[in-house]
Parts: sequence; structure tokens; C-alpha cells
Amino acid sequence: MSFQRKLLNSSPIGLVPLNWSYTPSKMNEYLSGIANYGFAGIQISVDQAESKEFLEEMTRNSIRPAEQYVAIRCDLAGPLLQAEEESRSTVEAAEKAGVEMLVFAVDGSDDREQQAGRAESAVKLTDEGMKSLAEHIERYAHLAKFLGMKSSFHQHAATYIETPAETRNLMSLMDAQLVGVCLDVGHWLVGGGDPTEAVVEYAERITHVHVKDVNGQVLQDLIDGKYETMNDAVILDKLFVPAGSGILNLSELFKSLARVNFSGWLMSEQDSAYEPSEQASLVSIKNIRSALS
Repeated sequence: MSFQRKLLNSSPIGLVPLNWSYTPSKMNEYLSGIANYGFAGIQISVDQAESKEFLEEMTRNSIRPAEQYVAIRCDLAGPLLQAEEESRSTVEAAEKAGVEMLVFAVDGSDDREQQAGRAESAVKLTDEGMKSLAEHIERYAHLAKFLGMKSSFHQHAATYIETPAETRNLMSLMDAQLVGVCLDVGHWLVGGGDPTEAVVEYAERITHVHVKDVNGQVLQDLIDGKYETMNDAVILDKLFVPAGSGILNLSELFKSLARVNFSGWLMSEQDSAYEPSEQASLVSIKNIRSALS
């Protein structure tokens, strides 16, 4: 599907298909549905990366392996021992699938799940834990580079790197040429940040963007402590909504990205949606295209 753009002409539009139901037996239906909506690439799982049949079906549907997520399990002292093998195996699977970008992020933890949206007063990584996390990411970003892939870090609510301050601290410890910023604007909003200010701050370091919108009332209820966990807000009341239907200003986001000559992936994402959940992605891509036109 083609459309006339005024902004970000070089940025392909992809999908993080968390709101899509996937089973291997319906592989073609899944991928053709994504392609028919107009998405050029997706985030793939390790199982999908290791499936020759899945990768062949992606090629048939002209869908690129835009990214693979690398969740790093941590406690307050930094990455856990098992995170080493998990990161290594994910990076190696991604290389075999021709993945373009590794997206590193801290995995969720119960303590931060209960404090999401008000993380300024939450438990935090120790200084050594933050340093150890940076070293872990750089270690596997070097491996990814050796294997021909780029790397970025994705800040995420309900983890030890949620807020702009936590993100800034971590990113300052890593080589900007080695580890870029995957700016998830929905999680940035939950963490108390302004996405357009993040674009100004990180500018050319932003490798790609997860275009995720937020229901303002549900976010306020989360901040006010009306949910036991962020997951309750996400699943029960749909904290995240189709792009262009919440508090995110898509037009201003894209204009700010254009000012820093951004040309990476724009990845539509919604963690959970009302049924039929896949149709939320159609709303998102229509609104993304409108804001780019």
C-alpha cells in the first residue's frame, strides 16, 4: 500500500504484533494479515527466528525481520546469571534470521510492576547494578555488530529502566555508536517523560521508534495507585490504545523526528486490545499514515 508522505519518507512502518494471535498452524493467515494492513516488517520471536518455514513465509509476504527483543532478567544488583546465555542465544538466533535490529530491554520485575507510573519513588538498581547492566548490553551489542546487526536499548515501564532519568543514566554508560535508543513513546509517557523532548535529547542516537499510544485516564489511575500492577491496567482497562487515539501527539512526534533526520523504523505497537484485537493495528497504521501525510 502506498500513500503520499510529507514527513519521514525513508522510515518504513512496521509492527510489534503483541495484539495478534499467532499459532504455527495459521502462519500464512497471520503474516498475510499483517502484510495486507500495510506493515513492512515485524518484531519476531526466537522461535520464529529459528523457523525456516516462518522466515520463508515472511519473504513470500514481503515482510522484513525488523527487530528482535532481548529481555534481560535483573535484580537490583544487575543482570542475573542466566541472562548471559539468554542474551547470547537470542542474538545468535536473530543473526540466522537476518534480523536488522536487536532491541535490548530490562525484563519486568514484581517490585517495579507494582510501582509503574510512579517510579521516581520506586526501588532502583544500585550503581554497580546499573554499570553491570550497561556492560552486559555492550557485550552482546559487540557480538551483534560482529554478526552484522545493529543494537538499541528500549526503556520500559514496570522495569528498572522506566523513567527518563534512569534511561539517561544507563545510556551515558554505553557507547553511543554501539547502542542506540529505541524510543518507545508509550512507555516514555508512562515513565513521566515527554516524547518530543526525548527526541531532542537523543536525536541521531534514536535508531527506531515504537509508536505506542496511552489512555490518559487509565494512566492517571495507574499513577494514583488504583491498580495493583501495571499489567492489570494493560489487560483489564487497555492502558495502551491504537496510535492516534490517546494522549500521544503523533503529528508533533513525527515533526520532531523529521527535524533530527530520523530514517529508522516506525513500529506500531499495542500490548493488548479489545477483540477483534488485530483490528486495532489497522486503526494505528491509518492514523500513523495520516500524521505523516
